[in-house]
Amino acid sequence: MKTIIFAIILSSLLTACTSKEIYNATQINRQSKCNEEVGVLRDKCLESLNKKSYEDYERERKDIIKPKH
Repeated sequence: MKTIIFAIILSSLLTACTSKEIYNATQINRQSKCNEEVGVLRDKCLESLNKKSYEDYERERKDIIKPKH
């Protein structure tokens, strides 16, 4: 149910949000999902999260999609 609510809120705000805000909201949602777990499962989930800053993420994304000459 939380995921559905998050998706509705996120989709309604998409036109008003910057890419950075969307990235940060997604990271928060993923972390919240991990926090629903307990013990080792929670720890493993949190370890698997992408902990890059938006700036690092965006730089890597652009490097991947940049045409190579």
